[in-house]
Amino acid sequence: MLYRVRPGDTLFEIAQRFGVSVDLIVQLNRIEDPNLIEVGQTLLIPTDLPDIPGIPDRVEVRVQNFDYRVVDGLLIVFFTDKDVYSQGERIRLNIVKTNISNTDIQLSYATGQRVDFRAFREGERLWIWSAARVFSQVTRVVTLEPAQSQVFREIWDQSDDDGQQVPPGIYRITGWNVAGELRDDRLDVFIQIEG
Repeated sequence: MLYRVRPGDTLFEIAQRFGVSVDLIVQLNRIEDPNLIEVGQTLLIPTDLPDIPGIPDRVEVRVQNFDYRVVDGLLIVFFTDKDVYSQGERIRLNIVKTNISNTDIQLSYATGQRVDFRAFREGERLWIWSAARVFSQVTRVVTLEPAQSQVFREIWDQSDDDGQQVPPGIYRITGWNVAGELRDDRLDVFIQIEG
């Protein structure tokens, strides 16, 4: 199961709430400092453990291929075209921003980059979309009128930052709009890659 960290949460309280150990959550999510979790961070919580001590070889996780948030009248939706992929299949990443307020919303950008994406497996970052790209070094303010949307579509070919095919498993894909006003509002989707 997926759990989004809320203000005031601690790993101890989350573990108690779901009846699992802090150590299991730490190891499953590869958390370096158990005393440091971030509001909005998504954690994998084990829901079906085998009857063996220690970390299970297999943990059932329900994948969820969309996430959304409303920030000051701006609806941001991040989604993939499906939740289970064959190894090597192209994964379509989509971010849609829609002004759902009654006034204009201005978003400021330090470069030509508008979005970014990262892929993680068991807490380890494997891929960053922007790493191999060059963006114009021009600042710009984009205005979204009420009911106006912007759509960003990118592809992840399941290669890591070294160009190698990633192995089968559950992946957390983080996506966000890099406007100064939205920089900390990341969204997470979970997909499965089958071998």
